[in-house]
Amino acid sequence: MSQLSGEERSSRYIFWLGLLLASWMMVIIWRLAWVQIVQHAEYSDRAEQNYTKRIRLLPERGSIVDRNGQLLAMSVIVKSVFVDPVLLADLRGKFKTPESKLQKIEEKRQLAVKLLSPLLGIGPSELYGMLTGSNRHLWLKRNLDVDKADAVRIAVTENRLTGIKVVEEEVRSYPNQALAAHLLGYTGLGAGDQEEGNGGEATTAERRLSEDGQRFGLAGVERRYDKLLRGKHGEVTLLTNARGEAYQRLDLPPAAGATVHLTIDSVLQRKAEMMLDQAIRQHRARGGGVIVMNPATGEILALANAPTFDPNRIEGNVTTNTAYVNQAVMSPYEPGSIFKIITYAAGFEEGLIRPDDLIDCGNGQISIGSRVIHDTHSYGMVTVEDAFAKSSNVGAIRIAQRLGRETFHSYIKKFGFGDSTQIDLPAESWGILHPTSRWRMDSIGSVAIGQEISVTLIQAVAAIATIANKGTWVQPHVVSKVVNPDNGALFYQSKVAQRRVISEQTAQMMTRILERVVTDGTGRHAVQLEGYTVAGKTGTPQKPGKSGYGAGKYMPSFLGYVPATDPHFAIVVMIDEPSSGAYYGGVVAAPVFSRIAEAALGDHDVLPDDRKYREKLDRLAERYSGGKKSSGERVLSMADELSDGDDASGLASGARVVGQEMQTSAVIPGGPGSGGPRSGEPGSGEPGSGDQIARSGQPVSTGGGAPRGGSGMAVSGAVSNGAEMIMPDLRGQGSRRVTRACVDLQLKLKLNGSGLAVSQYPSAGARVRPGDECRVVFR
Repeated sequence: MSQLSGEERSSRYIFWLGLLLASWMMVIIWRLAWVQIVQHAEYSDRAEQNYTKRIRLLPERGSIVDRNGQLLAMSVIVKSVFVDPVLLADLRGKFKTPESKLQKIEEKRQLAVKLLSPLLGIGPSELYGMLTGSNRHLWLKRNLDVDKADAVRIAVTENRLTGIKVVEEEVRSYPNQALAAHLLGYTGLGAGDQEEGNGGEATTAERRLSEDGQRFGLAGVERRYDKLLRGKHGEVTLLTNARGEAYQRLDLPPAAGATVHLTIDSVLQRKAEMMLDQAIRQHRARGGGVIVMNPATGEILALANAPTFDPNRIEGNVTTNTAYVNQAVMSPYEPGSIFKIITYAAGFEEGLIRPDDLIDCGNGQISIGSRVIHDTHSYGMVTVEDAFAKSSNVGAIRIAQRLGRETFHSYIKKFGFGDSTQIDLPAESWGILHPTSRWRMDSIGSVAIGQEISVTLIQAVAAIATIANKGTWVQPHVVSKVVNPDNGALFYQSKVAQRRVISEQTAQMMTRILERVVTDGTGRHAVQLEGYTVAGKTGTPQKPGKSGYGAGKYMPSFLGYVPATDPHFAIVVMIDEPSSGAYYGGVVAAPVFSRIAEAALGDHDVLPDDRKYREKLDRLAERYSGGKKSSGERVLSMADELSDGDDASGLASGARVVGQEMQTSAVIPGGPGSGGPRSGEPGSGEPGSGDQIARSGQPVSTGGGAPRGGSGMAVSGAVSNGAEMIMPDLRGQGSRRVTRACVDLQLKLKLNGSGLAVSQYPSAGARVRPGDECRVVFR
């Protein structure tokens, strides 16, 4: 090969040099593009961190109020102390030996224990263990007294106890303690955004936020509306120079959480809880539940469970302790005879039966396949209305057989069983309703009388409300609206679903036979609401076990609505495993229904609807409208006029005026005239029933025992400081005598209307204290 000339070599060198330079330039350009475009955000953040400091501001969690604006849940700021043991052991400076450093660390820990143990109320050994742990963020004391928190801060600062800090922390407060606890729920620091179906897991970011003090809803309304209640974080941005000195501040204030308005009436809620608790203690029951609902709107006015808890003090394992479970929504049970409402409603709607039709009750038994089902009593040919009032199992089964499996099953679904009601509370159970393909030969008979099916109390009250609402099912709900606390703007307003289930004619026929249960059937001795018509059904289901039904284990219940002619309240009551000896729904659950209904009617000033009662009111008004009575002439009370001489409880619970002096007598809750069994009737002699008659104006024991004192005392001048009194029956009296009675009892009086008193709250026999409010409606 001929050697390259000098010119050719130069050209080649220039080529390779140019290629090298071009490649180098391409690498530089690629790297610049990578840094400036791909990694721009990362490097920008790094640069910003060098001159920017951000401080996260936690928002205030929104409040929860009842339908009248009564505060049920709120957030308060408290002082808390935490330690980072690693920072506490981080000593700056030089040490001759590792041992000398360890000695200094130990001295620092011992000093911290000595100074902080009495302030925090933690034992020295326990506190020392907390200071030597490996947790980088350990709470030493939360919700600390302000003075002690200041003392801790001074001790930490003066002794340079790095790693121990006093911080402000948001704490959720429930001012009414256990009131509506299952409905409200509770909060915690451990999780967030717990929607149904995701197992309650929180993201990594949410766990980090919880360490900063952000609280999340873990149950009830707190959980369901957590995102709206939580609000939005704020931030303070400080721009600093090379020496770390701030020269500019940018503030983004936090947005407070929304205010959640509930549908419940906190006054009625408290009464429902008290009456449920009283029944559970009286019958030594395992627990129970109550729901009060407006059948026309689906609003839940009260929802109570027992046992219950105080959301201010969450202790133990919430997943295993039944006290934390909202059993009215989450725990299904076999309904028993109250489910016959569905069986009969389906039969009426299909045109298979009418109230006056005769039905063969088989002398108290019926065979289905290999199973024989019995009635409590033997009945032959009776009307459909009588069969329902007497709660005949055979009658209900014969109707279900006429319907057939598929038709019967379809009506059960229409009434909302085996499905979610979509109530705005978490973890609602759908209950258990097997498809007809899984029904045995005798299943249609079992389901007809409320066996082989499980329902929740919320499903049951929505079903009876369907009949009360003229055949239209309305979705139950506990939240009416969610608003911005600053400007009142709506974040959410309830829009409930509705659907037609049965016709108005069928609903009217059902109301007719449900009234018979109370007037002549299984609920006749317990539901006594003078002046009001009541529609309802008793149930006494046995609790199923692994090998059949448990002996002696019952869940008596009562399901109904008042007033029957114009329903304002649909109510369900269930008592779990009473052990006092009484277990029938008409004896155990129906009196609770009666007392709660009486309280609700009084609270909401619902006028009596009983036709005969109103006619007697009119006659009484005519009698008193003309002429003056002489001072010595006896004036009859409303109780005297309405008793017709056939019910001693009318006189026992009434008020009688003699001349200008008023003598009153009343019964404490549970006795005659207040929803309890009448004297001499079944249930009146049950142990612990509380059927005691006391003079009104007489102090009573707060422990639920007999009234103190002997023969009683007059109303006037009888009020002692803070003593509980028995409320007299004011119905039938004029405004002057009503005023006199309330003044004597030192009650705050509110009058509505004119004429004679037709309804009052508190009701006759209720316990009252000086300063309580008394509302009386006149007509």
